[in-house]
Amino acid sequence: MKRIIILTISIIVILGCGSKSPHFPFDIPSDPNYLYARATATSKDMQHALNTAKDAGRVEIGRQMETRVSAMFKRFIEETGGGTDAELLRQTADVSKSVVSTTLYGSRAKKEDVKQEGGLYRAYVLMEVAIGEANKVLAAQIKAQEHLYTRFRAAQGFKELAEEVEKYEEFKRQQGLR
Repeated sequence: MKRIIILTISIIVILGCGSKSPHFPFDIPSDPNYLYARATATSKDMQHALNTAKDAGRVEIGRQMETRVSAMFKRFIEETGGGTDAELLRQTADVSKSVVSTTLYGSRAKKEDVKQEGGLYRAYVLMEVAIGEANKVLAAQIKAQEHLYTRFRAAQGFKELAEEVEKYEEFKRQQGLR
């Protein structure tokens, strides 16, 4: 009987010593036009706790964006016919990588809450970023890259044409036609 009492008291003490995981004061909304992320952080300084929580939320949104941009990039490749032009695809891949950091500038804290836990502040944030804006940025950057690539290919074509004209002129000189 003593053992059961000691075991019961031990279990109660062990369970009582565990720290509670933070309970978020708000849920993640379901909106197809936005990406959301909840985050929390603690600090002795309230503003530092808020800033750290916001940064953690942005990191999570960045992960979501990377996944979403990768999916958009795959669709773009399929629409343009697969691996037909390695240079264009490489440039588009670079665009898709840069979109993640670019669109995060549009992120904002939709909700914030700060609670005191002992001598610390615990900040809760709900970060959001509009998906429509991310799509606009991706489309604009891809279009800019396509224009650059088109100009590059045109310049390369003129260079090849000039080389062919020079070869023809040299051939005419050698044949005494000029």
